[in-house]
Amino acid sequence: MLIGDQEFLDFWQKSSVGLTEKSARSLLEKLMQLAAMPAELSGEAGEIQKLLESFSDSLVPDHKFWHELALAVQLAFPKETLSTADKLAHQIHQFRYVISAYQAEWVRRCFPGDTDRESLLHYLRTKKRKRFWRRRFDFNLGESSRLHNKLPQSGNDISFPINIKIVMGFHTEFILDSQDCFANELDPRGRKLNGLINGASFNYANRNNRRHRELDIMPVKIHDPLFRRQALANAGNPFYAPKMIYRRGHRLWNMSYLNKKGYYARNGRSLKQEVASFRRTFVKSLKLKK
Repeated sequence: MLIGDQEFLDFWQKSSVGLTEKSARSLLEKLMQLAAMPAELSGEAGEIQKLLESFSDSLVPDHKFWHELALAVQLAFPKETLSTADKLAHQIHQFRYVISAYQAEWVRRCFPGDTDRESLLHYLRTKKRKRFWRRRFDFNLGESSRLHNKLPQSGNDISFPINIKIVMGFHTEFILDSQDCFANELDPRGRKLNGLINGASFNYANRNNRRHRELDIMPVKIHDPLFRRQALANAGNPFYAPKMIYRRGHRLWNMSYLNKKGYYARNGRSLKQEVASFRRTFVKSLKLKK
């Protein structure tokens, strides 16, 4: 049985009836067993490949299972309990990176192109983009990618590409960089520093609210894989996202996402402007109305 094949989906549907906090935990434990999820991710290529082999190609990035999985996690871990010292919580948090790696690899395999950007464009052209007149849509380019454009605290001696975020149902997210590559913490085709620092991670919350903070943000400090925590710490020069500061007189204005001359600025433009420019270029490539 593979995660996402018909046998699995039948099992999941049957097991999801009348879920309680206790039964949701039990269901998630079975999922971790089926995925052969280790107690701690190593990030090694062989481990990543083995984990991805536990998924069926029929499990598309916008399959309803992903929302059902998120609901099970929400039920199993109320309030801030996903940030507690708990084996299942540790695995469930790290599983976010496995899911995102699988979804990126699915796009590569099922919509082959010369670059990840081409593959993603081929896939998204079969979907509907969020527009204000659409009641229903498949993906959204409007979510902020600020947190996915980190740089070292000082020195700025590391040059990263610009990253944009594409989300499907809020849960599934793709991070695409301006060098036409997916950015992921786990990648069977080779680890890149930008992916390790700024990569995609599946969201267990339904939207950007308090539960998003409890399920997808707070657990990072407690449960992130050691290899990623070490990379983010960067030998005493940690990576930080730009600040959302609007006032020029603010003491941290130099670190603002909006500052055209600040630490994160490029080419005389703020990082936010650079991200917006890359996003517009991507939208044009989709051949959709802006």
